[in-house]
Amino acid sequence: MSKMRSGENKLRIVLICHFMNKAIQKKLGIDGDAKELSPWISLGLEEIRKRNDIELYVVSPFAGILRNYSFHDANIHYYCIKVGIPFMRRYWPDWFRLNDWSNYYFFNIQVKRLVKRINPDLINLYGAENAYYSSSILAIRGYPILVTIQGFVSLNYEKNCINPRIRKRIQIEEKIIERQKYFGVEASFMEKYIKTYNPYARMFWFHCFFAKTNVNTHICKEYDLVFFARIYKLKGIEDLIKTVSVVKDRKPEIKLCIIGHADETYLNYLKTLVKKLSLDNNIVFKGFFPTQEEMHHEVVKARISVLPTYNDTIPGTIVESMLLGVPVISYNTGGIPDLNKDDENVILVDQGNIDKLAEEIIHLLDNPEKQKELSGKAMNYALKEFDNTNSINKMIKAYQDVIKDFKNNLVLN
Repeated sequence: MSKMRSGENKLRIVLICHFMNKAIQKKLGIDGDAKELSPWISLGLEEIRKRNDIELYVVSPFAGILRNYSFHDANIHYYCIKVGIPFMRRYWPDWFRLNDWSNYYFFNIQVKRLVKRINPDLINLYGAENAYYSSSILAIRGYPILVTIQGFVSLNYEKNCINPRIRKRIQIEEKIIERQKYFGVEASFMEKYIKTYNPYARMFWFHCFFAKTNVNTHICKEYDLVFFARIYKLKGIEDLIKTVSVVKDRKPEIKLCIIGHADETYLNYLKTLVKKLSLDNNIVFKGFFPTQEEMHHEVVKARISVLPTYNDTIPGTIVESMLLGVPVISYNTGGIPDLNKDDENVILVDQGNIDKLAEEIIHLLDNPEKQKELSGKAMNYALKEFDNTNSINKMIKAYQDVIKDFKNNLVLN
């Protein structure tokens, strides 16, 4: 069992996650314009650097490097593990399923060895849905483990999905939920879902970390609506495009900006749908912005943020919109209703109700004062609820509580 070192009052935590930012890209010598990944991890690391009660060991996979790298910055130690094709800066091609066949053995064995060497007080797995690194936790014993939930891949796809990689991700996620005891959640539905697999699981509440980008909220509006998220069917992008077609009957000049990454085949399908509905002049695809800050400066050019998602925890899209002062309309699903626990901060519509979605968009566009009132309430709520200092305090408290419970159970057993 792990214990504090040298009488110091510091927690020794291993964080298993994936992320990417400009500083890491430069440090690792990764060429090209690497996309920012999991920005909440980078923001959380900034908060941890400010503290003197924690020593953090970040273990992450990277395909864009030729060998493993390790370095440290203040109280954070980084272990960047090479994944993908040896001696190349690439992942294995989709048809070569070595990781699936081996259960991600080559990454997992390195994580297991690192954990043994570090001998932490606790391991925090951030994201059970990403099997290529989350599977490593299944081979580790003897340490308290907190699984922070980002989302559920098993809710995004059918269990008998024909894509073998998706099936593998679902299998790994389900094993983690069934076998682990401690979970970090940020919405009530997450707790209910986990307990359908694991009725004895214990929950610890947290929030992701969010950027407070300084933007000009009085900027001239170029778009009526903005959608910014990963672009795929379950995020409701097709519903939104069809909704714009309905709104166009009343507002011929309606303008939607779509921001985010999409599979090329699916993107072509969406553009065909736009053309079919005669929306070429009403919808613009802006693609993927390399940084959150650049994206946020584009988002505030819109009057309303719309996310008709079919399954989500508390989406970053919505929280970021609230923090930017852009009013939000979304589907009433997942953890999103929790945002209205005290007041209406987000306008909610039943899933799939395109006519109602169009009605709410038209009503809000026709009422600038309502836009101002909603955005003001939502921003005030988000600034208080999603304060990064409060979030890191909750996380450290969760670490302490999990360690204490784990030790008590060892004594009892």
